[in-house]
Amino acid sequence: MRALINRGDEVVLVSGDFAADRLERFFGYEGLFGRISLKTYPADPRDGFGTYKHLLHHVRAQRKLVSADSDFDLVISTQDAGYIPDISRPVLQWGYFPNIFPRGLYGWPLRVHYSRKIMRIGLVLAISEYSKSHFDREWEVPTTLVYPACNMIQPSRSRDNVVVTAARGVPEKNLELFWEVARRCPNYEFFLLLTLDPRFLEYSRALQSTAPVNGHVIVNPSKEMYQETLAKSLIYLHLMRGEHFGITIVESMSAGCVPVVHDSGGPREIVGSVGLLWRQVDEIPNLLSVAEASYEVVSKLSIERARSFSREKFDESFGEVLERAISRVP
Repeated sequence: MRALINRGDEVVLVSGDFAADRLERFFGYEGLFGRISLKTYPADPRDGFGTYKHLLHHVRAQRKLVSADSDFDLVISTQDAGYIPDISRPVLQWGYFPNIFPRGLYGWPLRVHYSRKIMRIGLVLAISEYSKSHFDREWEVPTTLVYPACNMIQPSRSRDNVVVTAARGVPEKNLELFWEVARRCPNYEFFLLLTLDPRFLEYSRALQSTAPVNGHVIVNPSKEMYQETLAKSLIYLHLMRGEHFGITIVESMSAGCVPVVHDSGGPREIVGSVGLLWRQVDEIPNLLSVAEASYEVVSKLSIERARSFSREKFDESFGEVLERAISRVP
């Protein structure tokens, strides 16, 4: 939305209800929603994301807000493809990863629904080469690479002997491994910047209650606390396997942290030759020592590498894609 506004485009956001001011503060985009036309409808938290009832609720609500002949040039879907509104305009789909549908008779209606929506997509904007390769294989839709816009964080002049990670509190992030590594490395302090997910509160509580002596949890950190912690840390440790991209990795690199990430998915692509890669948890303690020993050199390379994913780079690549897309609109 920020990039579209800066281009001079008129933006209409169709969405379920959300706290706009809270979102602006959390991501550092104060005043953003005051510069667009906001069309919202009551969200339904009772049904799970991607379920039949949840999809049906959103499809019906969207139809009340926008008609098939609405005066739009383009639809940019940043949500799961099943939630693309029924507007007869070209669709650009922000692409995290292609959907995996349940097999058998039960999953058939869902597969039909998604197939119909996917057929309407003119172009997928894949967030990494890793994601693009999966879209190319799973969907018969043109795909191009557009890395997300990442905030750059000013590095601190002083550093603490800290290993940090930041993530939503969901099991797929493998955050329990953070404490396993912390117990093996008592010479470091470990800070977990934890964003609570309402679906997995028990998982987050378990992470907080099992923190070792050198482990610290900051729950739902403010933007200032998040940036300050990254700016003063030595090493950023990422624990998820097969991550689609990993924005927190880029932001930590811009702050001068040395990234230690799993040898898979988007993170391997992001860090390039700058980061340290692990495959087995047993390798991590030694990699932390290597990262600390080479900090002065690798930190500068990390900052330089992070600039490849800045807002300015995003505006440039996203703008080029939009120009090509709009030129084809009748």
